[in-house]
Amino acid sequence: MKRAFGFLLMSAIIIAACTSKNGEGRSENAAEETQSPALPVDFERAVPPVMVTEPHDYLIAHFWDKFDFTDTMYCHVPNITEQAFVDFIGLFPRASSRIKISEGVKKMLTSAEVDNVMYNYFCSTAEHYLYDPNSPMRNDEYYTPFVEHIVESSKVADDHKIRFRYLLDLLYRNRTGSKAEDFVYTMASGKTGNLYSLSAKYLLLMFYNPDCTECRHTMEMLKNSTAVADAVSSGRLKVLAVYPDKNLEAWKMHLKDIPSSWINAYDKSQAIRNNEIYDLKAIPTLYLLDRDKKVILKDTSTGDIHGYLERSR
Repeated sequence: MKRAFGFLLMSAIIIAACTSKNGEGRSENAAEETQSPALPVDFERAVPPVMVTEPHDYLIAHFWDKFDFTDTMYCHVPNITEQAFVDFIGLFPRASSRIKISEGVKKMLTSAEVDNVMYNYFCSTAEHYLYDPNSPMRNDEYYTPFVEHIVESSKVADDHKIRFRYLLDLLYRNRTGSKAEDFVYTMASGKTGNLYSLSAKYLLLMFYNPDCTECRHTMEMLKNSTAVADAVSSGRLKVLAVYPDKNLEAWKMHLKDIPSSWINAYDKSQAIRNNEIYDLKAIPTLYLLDRDKKVILKDTSTGDIHGYLERSR
């Protein structure tokens, strides 16, 4: 949209330059007047006062205070605006609570509502970094306040909110701190079980596909994790690997790839996929649950699982 605006703006300049008092030809300065507008310069970042006890909370709340949300040229300067956004969400892991993150996100987006181009830019950038399955920074918890703001915003058309209302429902499912959804699984022997019936201090839930290269890599990482191996051997951890798709022949061909100490199963009813009990936007998808099946880590990485188990020995 910015390119279109720029084109219309330059067209107006050219027309004005071509029109003189006597209607003759172009002005001598027409070439200069048709040059692209200067790109904006970097903005001043917030600095927490010395006496602030939670500097990261302060930075999240005030990060965009000096940013000019009316200047849509910032949308075309990724080394400033996109980098600033990455720096902004990079503060989230050190926030004192997710409430502080939500407040900071909503303050920024409310400021961005001054211009639709700017608002859409930040919303799409947030989706790219925090929800895209290929993003290493993907994090449902951090993305949730962005979607909440879109759904609540009076500046967003109702028909545009349909997708985001649906997306918000997915984000709220199996949220960190909430109880994971129960489901029935079937093992190669034909025996069935359900998530809630498994008893251990921790449960690692892995949705995978045996033909998936990244799944094989993830399984190797888990197999080589001393923290995972020690937790399994001591009985602190159970691992439930679930194949959520239909090609059982492919699954059966790779049964030996799963350690015998893990529970290897498939979703016979296809409820996980069909009813979207879990948001499987990427495969593999990993969850770490506690004894009560509350989510500790959602859509997480092998490194985060290893680190958590190491710290909880």
